[in-house]
Order: sequence, then C-alpha cells, then structure tokens
Amino acid sequence: MSISFYNGISGAKIHEQAIDIWGDNIANINTIGFKENIPEFSTIFSSIMSSSAVTSDVGMQSTLQSTAIDTSMGGLKKTDNPFDLAIGGKGWFKVSYNNQEYYTKNGSFTKDKDGYLVNDSGAYLLVANAENIIKTKDGYEINPNIDTKNLITTKKLSPISLPDNLILPSIPTKNVKISLNLNNSDKINTTAPAKENSDFSALYNQYGEDMKIRDNQSFIIGYGDNVSFDGRIGYEICINNDTLDSKDVNYNFSVNGKNINLTLPDGSTKEEIQNALKEKLDNLGIENEITQNGIKIYNKDKLIIKSNTPLVKNVSAEKLVYKSTPTKENEFNTIKSFEDIIKTLANNVYSNIDISFNNGRFSIINNSQNQPINSFILKTDNSNEKLYKAFYPLFNKILPQTSAKSVDLKINTQKIGGEIYTNEGKNILTFDFSKQKVLPSKTIWNLNTIIKDENGNIVDTKNFALEFNEDGFLLNPKQITLNTPQTINIDLSKITSFEKVNSKINYLFSQDGEDKGYLTSYQVEENGLINAYFSNNKSITVGAIPLFNFKNEQGLLNIGKSLFQETINSSKGEIVIKNNEYIPTAKIKSGFLETSNVNMAKAMTELLVNQKAFATAAKTITTSNEMIKKAIEMKR
Repeated sequence: MSISFYNGISGAKIHEQAIDIWGDNIANINTIGFKENIPEFSTIFSSIMSSSAVTSDVGMQSTLQSTAIDTSMGGLKKTDNPFDLAIGGKGWFKVSYNNQEYYTKNGSFTKDKDGYLVNDSGAYLLVANAENIIKTKDGYEINPNIDTKNLITTKKLSPISLPDNLILPSIPTKNVKISLNLNNSDKINTTAPAKENSDFSALYNQYGEDMKIRDNQSFIIGYGDNVSFDGRIGYEICINNDTLDSKDVNYNFSVNGKNINLTLPDGSTKEEIQNALKEKLDNLGIENEITQNGIKIYNKDKLIIKSNTPLVKNVSAEKLVYKSTPTKENEFNTIKSFEDIIKTLANNVYSNIDISFNNGRFSIINNSQNQPINSFILKTDNSNEKLYKAFYPLFNKILPQTSAKSVDLKINTQKIGGEIYTNEGKNILTFDFSKQKVLPSKTIWNLNTIIKDENGNIVDTKNFALEFNEDGFLLNPKQITLNTPQTINIDLSKITSFEKVNSKINYLFSQDGEDKGYLTSYQVEENGLINAYFSNNKSITVGAIPLFNFKNEQGLLNIGKSLFQETINSSKGEIVIKNNEYIPTAKIKSGFLETSNVNMAKAMTELLVNQKAFATAAKTITTSNEMIKKAIEMKR
C-alpha cells in the first residue's frame, strides 16, 4: 500500500511539472525565437516480486528526468524592420547580455539610443565590425579604403553602432568603361521615333521590324490623277469624239516642262485627235502610244503633267530611289531628303497641302475647303514591302479639311548612362546610341554623349560616329575623351553590334569616381553582411554577422528570454571556415522573424494528457489512503 501511495505522490508531482512545462510552451507560442521544451520521464526504483511460478519487478515512483529542447525551425513572419532577422536553417546568433555571451534565435533587433543593435530581450548582437565608421565634428564618415573582405575571420566580435548621420566622401571620376551590345536583330523593342536626319537604311516599322532598306530600292510616289507602272511611269489621256458645239478642240498641257498646245476643228474624231497628239508628242521626244481609250504618255522615272484644259488632268509622279549617297534629284537617303522630294511633287498639283514629319510619322493635311487630294504609292520591280506598307496609309484620297498619316517610323536606339563625380558634386553622363546608317561592309551608329548637372542643365554634349564591321565588331573609335567638367577617358572597346534575338540587352557602366553620399538605409544581406546604402547608389560593408553551430544543440542551457548558454554537453559554438573563408550554414532573412516552434495542437494534447495523468495519480493517493484506513480498522 505504501508503494502505491508514494507512486501516486511522485506521479502527481512530475505531471504537475509537465503541466507547468507545457503551459509555459503555450504561454510562449507568440514569443519570437522561442524553442519548445519537451518533458522526459523515467522510473526511480524497482522492487522484485517472486513466487514459485513468476518472478517480476514492480516500478516504484517516477521522476522528470530531463527537459529536451526542440530546436526545429519555427515559422517565418514578415516585418517592415530591416533589422528583424531570421535564420533560414541551421545556426544561432551570438549576443551579449549583462556582459555575458549567449546564443539566440530571437532576431528582433532594433537600434538603441546609441545606435547599437539590441533585440527585445536586451541582448546586443555581436558582429565582426569593419571599423570603417569614423566620427567627425559634423557627424560620421565612412572610410572607403578599409578592406572589408573576410571580416568574420579577421575581426573580433563586438556590438556594432550604426549611426544615421553617415556620409560617404566623393572621389572625382577620371575613367569610364562601358560594355554593351547594340542589338542588331531583325526585330527589336528598343526603338524611338525616327528624326529628320535619320537614314532610311536604319529605319524600323511600328512593330520594331528592321525594314532593311538598301541601295536601289524604289517605289512610285504621285499626286493628282493616277498613273500606272510597267517599268515606266505611264499616264493615259482619255479621248472621245468631239461633240459639235461650235467650239474648237483645245489641248494645252505640259509634260515634264515640255508644252503641248493643240487646237483641232470642232467635231474632230477620236482618231484625229489621237494622231495629232501623237505627232506633237513624238516631235518633243515624249514616249507615247495610242490606246483603245486615248493616248498614253510614258517616262522611265518622272512624269509631271500640268494641264490648262479640263481634257487633261494634272499628274505629278516620280520613281523615288534610295541611295546611301544620293546624286540625282529622285534619289534620297534621309527622312529630310525624302520629305523635300514629296513636297515638291505635291506642290506641282496642289497648293492647299501641308506635308510634315513629326514624332516619327509623315502627315499630309488637306487645307482646301472643297478640293479633295489624291495621292498614291505604287510598287516597282525593286520595292521594299515593309516600307510600302508603312507609307500606304499616307498616300490615298484625302478629303478637304482632313489628313492622312504614315505608320510610325522608328530607329534602333539604346541609351545607357550613369553618374560621374566632380569635386563640386554629381553629374549624369548619358550615352545615347542610335543606328545611323547601313552600308555594304559596315554599319554606322551615332553616339551622343550628354553631361548634365544635378539640376538638369547641360554641361557638355558631343557626337561621335561609331563604325562596326559586318561581323558586328567595333572598328573605331575605341576610346573617346571628354574635357568638361574634367578630363574623362571613356573606353568603348567592349561595344559590339550583334544580333541578339529574344535576349535582353545587358550592359555595364563603370567609373572610378564616387559622389558624396548620404546614408539612406542599412541592409542585412543573406550572407550576413551589414551594408550601408547611400544616396549616390553606393554601398559599403560595415560589419558581418556570423552564424554559430553546435555539435549537440540539445545540450544548450536555456536561461530564459530566448537566450541559450553553451555547456560541456553542447560543445562550443563554432563557425564554419574553409580556406580561411567564412561559410554561412544558412541564409539570414532580413525583414523576417522566426516565430515560436510550439505546435499548439500537440501542446494542448500533451497538456490534457498530463492533466488526466495528474488527476489519476491524485486518485491513486486517495485510494491508497482509503486502503490504509481500512487496514488500520481491521487491526482494531
């Protein structure tokens, strides 16, 4: 009976302790970095019972042998604090609390009044300090010349202060390097509207497709009455028998500046008129032929008919030919030269017409109140289909007070740039590339360099022609020099012009100067580096956070406040070093906190189990007590 009594007492006692442990787990379910404790039980004594038939032992009391730490990772909670840190795997932060060193998973760090990183338990984060923050009379300044490599293996761990009034001094720029590929694909997405000085050989359509306009490609542009093309520009004058109206027949017009003035008697027949006109045209050396409908006039490249009679309509048509170097009046290369030709053609027929080129599109405006404008485009045996389609909407019938426009004409552009620095401040250097011209053996790109100050005012601008061979390699120049605001040497040797289909254009801009920068933020990287970011887009490493590991995490001593102390059982906390380089065992996640790893369902279940066990143990005590009472009564 005494055994059962003491068993009940020990059972009640240890299950009460277990209830305390599981209750503590539940109470800390929202505690950052809390690790669940698991009670473990064992038997204390054993009594041997024997008889002739059976020999066995009977357990006598139990005890709470140990409390195991569940070191599994808790969930991650996102926050807005960059100094909230979570370890995405194995590892512990090392902290200092009351001048003692401990380990924790609680990464809820903030800056105290002196700028030191402290978690909500009051423990200072220990880091490898780069010691490159220098106090000045005006605040704090970074020394950019201190080596920040391998901090964890070379620096002693200590708390780190991160001041807000931190400045990065400026260094004037002397050298700039750029490396990029000027995409020369048949289809691109880096386009800009064409300009008046754009060469047709470098034009792209509205879809970013290279129109590949090359020497001798041509088409017919015309205004007034329509013409035909069969290798020659042809215009047919329709002729009918003259109606008797007491008026003579009069044909008064000019063909390419040659005047035809023909008067025939009233009532002349169609044939008489045809023959008379043919004779006139033949005498002037104008190619013609009699047709079923009248007479047709031809010219290989240009046909300008100006009429002074209703019997003949005005015509202004010309075969326009692209040439990289124009030598004839019907040849063009740039947008401007083409614009000049079609304006001249239009003015031969119409007076109330405006032709202009703006924002990559040609437009024709009919300013007349009542006269429609007829313009047209015809293919030749060497027309460019993409160019024809781009111009087709422009050349059509245009009603009074309306307009017609071509599709967007684009050029291949790419713009890169970066900041360069002077003793006075920061400037912006922009490299504006545009594909300028395509020749049989090389391609020419224009480079416009623009330097602006911080207020957007232009300090200096220069233009350079870059020549690439047919394989896309830069021929010249390989280097250029800018002299304002200081001498800056620019290395262009890494520029190419290859085809890069469906590939993002990558580029590199580097320079050897630095602007004065004002601290914008601190950021803890995944590898534990603490970087200071400045207003000049520069960053400097000011410290590194190591992660410590143990051979036996279960051997750590929990002292409360999510702080753990190393013991003989756990071994010393160690960092992983290979080839004198620190190797992190997990990624540090900035802006996240590791929550408690307590499983609510499991904790509540264990709490209920231990509560029932406690009640049962208590029942054992009362039952044993009743049995003792009965024994005493039996003795009496």
